[in-house]
Amino acid sequence: MNKNILITLAALSLLFTVASQATTLTVDFSLPQFDKQDYRKPYVAMWAETKGNSDNLLLWHLTKRDNDKWLVDIRRWWRKEGRYSDNKFDGTTGATKGAGQHQVQLDIGDLTKFTLMIEVVRQKGGRSLVRKKIDLSNTNSLYNIAPSDEIGAITIKVNN
Repeated sequence: MNKNILITLAALSLLFTVASQATTLTVDFSLPQFDKQDYRKPYVAMWAETKGNSDNLLLWHLTKRDNDKWLVDIRRWWRKEGRYSDNKFDGTTGATKGAGQHQVQLDIGDLTKFTLMIEVVRQKGGRSLVRKKIDLSNTNSLYNIAPSDEIGAITIKVNN
């Protein structure tokens, strides 16, 4: 009887060890400064898309309001993630950030093949949607994305 308990505890310990070693992505990017008097900090959304599924990874938006009516302006993210979530983005949400260099850590769990989507939208400004296919089964651990209107160059590093 004691032997069965020890085997069960060992199996559970191994399961929790493997689960705690989830893969993360380090994403370095910049938000450009615009010479406009009414400059607004942009909304930023990052999510992973797989066939028929998507996982919210990061959302920067106005957190002062309970119901942020401008989330629909992050159009692609809204169609894939936002409208289905009842405005509950625990663990992935934060306030908007100003122009400058930023680094975020994204927990991608057990995903191995997906498209990382990054959408940046600025009120009275433009919109950028960039995507990068990521395949963790190959040896590439560094990905680059060229700058776009609302976001600077992006570097993605895979951390196992």
